[in-house]
Amino acid sequence: MKLYVTRHGETAWNRENKVCGRTDLPLNETGRQQARETRQKLLGVHFDRVVCSPMIRAWETAELICEGREVPMERHRELIEQDYGVCEGVDRFDEEFLAHKRSFADGYPGGESHMMLAKRVYRFLEELAARCPEETVLVVCHGGVCRVVESYFHPMTNEGFFQFAMHNCEVREYEMPAAEKKEASVLFYGAEICKDCAEALCLFEEKGFSGFIYKDITRCTANLKEFLALRDSRPEFDMVRRDKGIGVPCFLRADGSVLFDAMGVLENFL
Repeated sequence: MKLYVTRHGETAWNRENKVCGRTDLPLNETGRQQARETRQKLLGVHFDRVVCSPMIRAWETAELICEGREVPMERHRELIEQDYGVCEGVDRFDEEFLAHKRSFADGYPGGESHMMLAKRVYRFLEELAARCPEETVLVVCHGGVCRVVESYFHPMTNEGFFQFAMHNCEVREYEMPAAEKKEASVLFYGAEICKDCAEALCLFEEKGFSGFIYKDITRCTANLKEFLALRDSRPEFDMVRRDKGIGVPCFLRADGSVLFDAMGVLENFL
């Protein structure tokens, strides 16, 4: 999989040199012009899909870059900017902000550590490679996320990580090897907003059960189509269909049987 990774265009806080993590700001006019210039630079590159942070500044950048293209565009919360906690909105040369930035494992008070950010971004990259192994993908995200993406492909020391920066709408290219297919005894269809799905994931982690592939039907239309085909063809879902429900969490075992209870899955495999 070929990746083109870019940071969003400039915002008011970028111009004012403020730390901007979860504050959902739009592009300013300079940022919009940067995105248009990037569109021109990438005109000769074919993209099979665009994956983007759901934050306004990233999505607006992606739309401007892809103006005139017929390309699927997906929002993914794994690409949202780092949570800087109490350092949100401070000057980028603030001593507390810089002290936390220098330590990969040290969390911003009330926010995320770089290690926590890396966990979700690394996992996202590997899941994307498994889903789109032969595609060329444009990733539109944020400065903190771009730093972690760079570290995935080019290992860094703490100091190297601290020093690395991507400018607004700078583009970097990476080659992501196709992920090895995971052998799993269970396909777990779930939804990000489902309390039962979240509890099932926590239970599996607590019990050390890793023999499953989690397919979030809210993150990918292919997962949704796959799940709906299962749901609409199996008698186990009769009551769900009558109640006009969805039917997650749902666990499809390798033998073709369907379970709806996470504890029942554990009883079979642990």
